[in-house]
Amino acid sequence: MKRVLILMSALALSACISLLPKPPPAPRTFVMEAGDVAAAAGTPVDAVINVADPSGERSILGNLLVWRTGDELAYVDQTQWSTRAEDALQQMLVETLSAQRRFRAAARSGEAAATYEVRWEVLEFSVQQNDMSAHFRADVKLVASPGRRVVAQRMIETSAPVASRSATLASQALTKAARDAPAQIAAFVADAALQDQLSQAPTTEAPQH
Repeated sequence: MKRVLILMSALALSACISLLPKPPPAPRTFVMEAGDVAAAAGTPVDAVINVADPSGERSILGNLLVWRTGDELAYVDQTQWSTRAEDALQQMLVETLSAQRRFRAAARSGEAAATYEVRWEVLEFSVQQNDMSAHFRADVKLVASPGRRVVAQRMIETSAPVASRSATLASQALTKAARDAPAQIAAFVADAALQDQLSQAPTTEAPQH
C-alpha cells in the first residue's frame, strides 16, 4: 500500500510539472563589430585621440535591437546584441581610428593621455518602419585636451535598407549603419584635428634684408 501511495504521488507530481509552461527559447544574439577597416588617405595627425562613451537614450544604447514606428519604439522579439550598443559603438570607433592610421594612436577615454577627444551623442539607432531602413545619427564634437576647447562639430547620419521584417536582416542593417558612422566620424575628426594643428603652429617670419 505504501508503494502504491508513493507511485500515485509521483504520478500526480509529474502531471503538475507537465502543466507548467515551457521556458521561452533563448534570445538570438548578434555581434556588432567594426569589421575590416582599411588605412585612410590623408595627412597623418601627430596626436593621440581618445573616444568617450557615447551618450544618448538608454533605449537605443542597450542590449536590445530597436524597431521604430513613428514615435513608438519597440524591441525586436527574442534578439539582443552580444554587448551593450554604447560599448560596441565606442569600440568600433576606437578600432576604426586605429586602423585608418591617421592619428598616432587611439584609445578609450581614460586609457591614455591624449591631445584630442571625441565626444558624441547618439540621437538615433533603430530600424524605422516608415522607410524600412536602419538609421544611425549622432552629434559629434572634437574637443582639444586639456581645456575642453571645441575644435569642430558635425552631425553624422548613416542608413542601410532592411528587405523584410526579419531579426537577422534588422541586425545586419543596424550593423552596416553602425560601421559606416565610425568611418565618417574618423575622417571628420582627423581632418579637423589636422586643421587645428596647422592653425596652432607658429608662423615663420620672412628674413629681413
